[in-house]
Amino acid sequence: MINEWCPTIKTGDKPLYIALANALESDINSGILKPGDKLPPQRELADQIGVNLSTVTRAFRVCELKGLISGVVGRGTFVASDVKIPLSLISQNKSPDIIQMGQVLPLYSIDKDTARIAKTSLQDMDMERLIKYSEPAGYVKHRVIGAEWLKRFNISASADEILITPGSQNAIAICMLTLFEHGDRIAVDALTYPGIKALAAMYGIRLIPIEMTDEGMNPEVLVSICKNEGIKGIYLMPEVQNPTTCSMTQSGREQVADIIRKHDLVLIEDDAYSYTGSLDSIPISALAPEQGIYIGGTSKLLGPGFRISFVRVPNTYIERMKKGLLNTSWMASPITAEMVTKLIETGKSEAVLKDKRAEAHKRNELARKKLSQYTVLSRPYGFFQWLILPDGWQGRDFEICAREAGVQVFCAEKFAVGSCRFPPAIRISLSGPDTIEELEKGLDILKGLLLKGHEHQTIII
Repeated sequence: MINEWCPTIKTGDKPLYIALANALESDINSGILKPGDKLPPQRELADQIGVNLSTVTRAFRVCELKGLISGVVGRGTFVASDVKIPLSLISQNKSPDIIQMGQVLPLYSIDKDTARIAKTSLQDMDMERLIKYSEPAGYVKHRVIGAEWLKRFNISASADEILITPGSQNAIAICMLTLFEHGDRIAVDALTYPGIKALAAMYGIRLIPIEMTDEGMNPEVLVSICKNEGIKGIYLMPEVQNPTTCSMTQSGREQVADIIRKHDLVLIEDDAYSYTGSLDSIPISALAPEQGIYIGGTSKLLGPGFRISFVRVPNTYIERMKKGLLNTSWMASPITAEMVTKLIETGKSEAVLKDKRAEAHKRNELARKKLSQYTVLSRPYGFFQWLILPDGWQGRDFEICAREAGVQVFCAEKFAVGSCRFPPAIRISLSGPDTIEELEKGLDILKGLLLKGHEHQTIII
């Protein structure tokens, strides 16, 4: 514990709690306080620097909402595990010498045929209609087709319950903007999609990490947190969870659905990778339909340029979310929605799903063989794998060494919430490399690093 930490507070025209919060943030940014460091108890810190306890409490709250620190009931307050870790999953390194195995891409080589079909369909579109404003939820025809598409993933919805958004990230943002308030708490997996972490920090919403088992979020811990932490919502990826690849059992989904109903939680169910998992799984939103918002994105399947998500919203929330869409982006592009729905109508989307699962299966088989001596979590048709690193490695160190060796991967710290405990691990994208030959080369580089071990690496930060 950093009992000796004594911040330098610069007083001025700012409130004292803001000055203390700024000092805490400055010491984190400078490295005086490091990820995982335990901060002194609030009362002790107040006595040490000569301020009221309420001043420290308010300063800590400001830093919690920024995602800089995290309080754990019964354990204390810690510097967040992911501070100074970029949250973006879009690689900024465009070097041709780097093999992309960090960002999960939608197997672009298979999208070439999709692009040709989309280009041809442009010639047949009623552009005079499509360039005009539509209602925020989208054209009725598009919503009808969207509802039919979601049946493929075991979601039953009417067109009136469908909201068409310009991508899943936009849908999550609208949920946070319209259904939650500054300071509200949302339960998430202890390792979760970094996009929601960034949005939560932006909107001042606190994410509460829930311990995970091999099957996803632990229902028993969720119950305890709901009783003690005042949870308002929950964000989940029950099928092919990002980054661990785990999928919840039917029993686990039913338990979580019961908790959601009992505690009247808003469920945000992000099904970004369901098409790479079991196509027979029942979404939690289908088990708790009055509270469940189901986000069915198409970008990872058909291509990120389409940026269309079909969102099933309960009647309780639909009007608020329509207003949220109207006031942020007005509507999803009708032209893009038309192209996506044409791909669905013609059966091309189903063919793409089949082709991508087949290609992903080949890549998973290759990766399993290459990394057979290590603990790797994967799905047969998944686009990424979760590698538990051997003793001696930390995720961020391995990510740095891999990049120096010519391969981009993402460390566990990028996905960690608050000060939760997590294994030394990395997420390996199998869909990032353009070809299976490039994937094999990248896997060989990673395996070479693993065989040499941490003690033989020079880490340059």
